[in-house]
Amino acid sequence: MSGSTEAHYRSTINRAYYGAFGYIRNRLAIFVDHGSVHQAVISSLRRALSVQKRQAAARLEKLFEKRKEADYEHRREVKAHNCHFWIKEAEDIIKLFDQAEKANI
Repeated sequence: MSGSTEAHYRSTINRAYYGAFGYIRNRLAIFVDHGSVHQAVISSLRRALSVQKRQAAARLEKLFEKRKEADYEHRREVKAHNCHFWIKEAEDIIKLFDQAEKANI
């Protein structure tokens, strides 16, 4: 993580979310004309037979909420240790998804 200002921290959380979200959206080939593509990806994972994909859905949704907080709730302070947690969380979400894909479920 480069930078040590709160703006850097907020941007880091944003990038962590979009990294995990974009990876999964592209792998699932989800594109929507109307509504939220974010909710479409989360809903698709939620409906999956795979426990790992359903877990990824819950965790991605939490990261989505944290991303919105970082982007829009400027009264809430964001610290470096929060960023490290959410970066790791994004990596773990991708791993969960990949495990399910590898198992073909």
